[in-house]
Amino acid sequence: MHPRLVLGGSLLLNALLLATLHAQTHAVESPAPVTRALAVYEWTGDLAHPTAARLIPVSLFINGHLEDAGVYLARPIPFTLQPGTLYSIEHSGQTLELQSADYLPTRSGDNTHRAWVGFGHLLTAAEAAAAASAQTSTTPPTISAIDDISDAPPVLRRSHPISKAKHKKADQQPGYVTPPATPLNEDPDRPTLHRGIPANADVTPQLATLPPDLHQAAAVSDAANRAPQTFTRPWANATERAQTLHSVEALALAPLAHYIAFNNLTSASLATPALTLTNEQLSAYTLTDGGPPTFIFTTESPLTTGGPVYLTLIAEPGPSATLHPVLFSITDATHLDRTPWFRLVDAVDPDATHRASLLFELRSQSTRQFALYTLTDGEVRQTLLTTPLE
Repeated sequence: MHPRLVLGGSLLLNALLLATLHAQTHAVESPAPVTRALAVYEWTGDLAHPTAARLIPVSLFINGHLEDAGVYLARPIPFTLQPGTLYSIEHSGQTLELQSADYLPTRSGDNTHRAWVGFGHLLTAAEAAAAASAQTSTTPPTISAIDDISDAPPVLRRSHPISKAKHKKADQQPGYVTPPATPLNEDPDRPTLHRGIPANADVTPQLATLPPDLHQAAAVSDAANRAPQTFTRPWANATERAQTLHSVEALALAPLAHYIAFNNLTSASLATPALTLTNEQLSAYTLTDGGPPTFIFTTESPLTTGGPVYLTLIAEPGPSATLHPVLFSITDATHLDRTPWFRLVDAVDPDATHRASLLFELRSQSTRQFALYTLTDGEVRQTLLTTPLE
């Protein structure tokens, strides 16, 4: 007989009974609804003081699924581009406050689209801290609220949230007018009308073109006050990065050579044994907690005429730790309308699940779109494609 073991068994039995009773009386709360917008912030110059900038809406996670943020509730301005909406620039931690929105008529085939873009300014640290402390409602509007969005509660972070309780209290009080103590024309504080933008306003100029020095970053607006999250995987050391770069270069050379030969293109490096690779970019991410690393490699191979060949490769380690390709995208300047150029923006979390998707810009000959891709068990799936931008 072991009294200690018997005592332990009785304690375990009591714990199980208490757990059963607790399970019978404990009510599990449903998770709070997520309303989260994803956009791409584009700028020229220094990010701290852009020479010109714009915000392109990408996705809106609302009512449990993804929507094209550029067209959702565009009556007349899309839901995600309402003035006063705040966006967090993920990697820099800066906060953008939207001030206006405009649309660009674009054509995709025989169809004409209205592609919306937003404009605003970056807040100072003090302004961003004040805005972060003022949270709006987290209840998303239902589909029945689409016909009258003026009654729908705001669901993205706003710089000046409005309290319905204050409105209700004010509506119950009688209205009255107090006559001015002095004639209106003699009042030095009387309001006046002006054209244009005040000289002292902190406004970032609007970016209207596609310049060669364009910079891009993911931006997020969320109804909840969530901390910015990045999925960038740091390199263990310079040797690991060099070895990974060598591996992805080896994976890229054979498909590049096949593409050039199949399309009867002339490589600018025919005199050398191997193709020339330029503008190489290698990014490493961890898309899920504890998941394998994901590597995105982009490069160009010059041609004698017609511009370069563009290659984008997504690779992950296999069972033997050897990198294997998950996605290949190859195109060239003369075939962009057939296959767009995959340009990586970042790894992002569009639905606040702490699982990242890959955000790409798909650039064609005369239009471009943004797309989200998820990786599951070595397979790539497109989850969203935006309206074309001219």
